[in-house]
Amino acid sequence: MIAARELHPERSLAEHYNPLAMSPALLKAHAALDRVVDKAFGAKKPLHSNEERLALLFDRYAEMTAAENEGSRW
Repeated sequence: MIAARELHPERSLAEHYNPLAMSPALLKAHAALDRVVDKAFGAKKPLHSNEERLALLFDRYAEMTAAENEGSRW
């Protein structure tokens, strides 16, 4: 991301992230990062939105805490 933003040092962050005017290099950098994050989260297929990433994280959290709570009683 930083290298892509450095291609246009005259732009502010707001200008870089204007959804109607993001540079192709910055879009490509974010897509690559998204693929790495999706893999790290354990996604079986590419995710297409932050909402999908959050849903996957909550699913993983539920799985982890269910395993921890199986043997405990309240």
